[in-house]
Amino acid sequence: MVTLLLNAPAPAEHAVQTRFGGRPLVPADAPFTWPCCAACEQPMQFQGQIGVEATAEHPAGLLLVFMCQNDPGCCDEWDPNEGGTLAVFVSTGALTLAEPPAEGLTLRETTNGARTETQDAEDYEAARRQWCERTGQPGRQVIGQLHGAPSWLQADETPGCPACGAPMHLAAQLEEGPDARTAMNFGGGCAYLFQCASHAGQVKFLWQC
Repeated sequence: MVTLLLNAPAPAEHAVQTRFGGRPLVPADAPFTWPCCAACEQPMQFQGQIGVEATAEHPAGLLLVFMCQNDPGCCDEWDPNEGGTLAVFVSTGALTLAEPPAEGLTLRETTNGARTETQDAEDYEAARRQWCERTGQPGRQVIGQLHGAPSWLQADETPGCPACGAPMHLAAQLEEGPDARTAMNFGGGCAYLFQCASHAGQVKFLWQC
């Protein structure tokens, strides 16, 4: 079974759930510094947040995804270790909306939500195709998958956890979005969000095209 992420109306910005665009929810009881790109040193753009259910190893929370869009293609923003992207885990609790810096490409032009639906299929690509055939909806309405096995466009780049060295688990695979005009910029490809099963704070984000 594959858990598809499907396009849905944007939820309220303060709702603790998956959405793309808007402002990130961050802990209300701790200072938050808007992340900057390690290459160009300018504020990154907030792409979205993915809801994470609690497990025996870590609490429920949100995975926040940031990516540099100040000079696309020049800050190695597809690489999880070069500082052009950042993924952060925040546990649910007292959360508040972060205010972006006054300057820079920090927020996306649009906001959309997501809903999930399981599809009985061998892999993500088959699930996506079958859902479109069954519903008559266009492929862009499928905006990714939760968990499962990544459908790599290039070689397998599953990262190891910096804390324990174990292969990280796929938290979400993301498409660029339902509208080509306001889509996230993954070079026409897909993004992959990983989290360590044992160390919730260890998160990596990369994309391929």
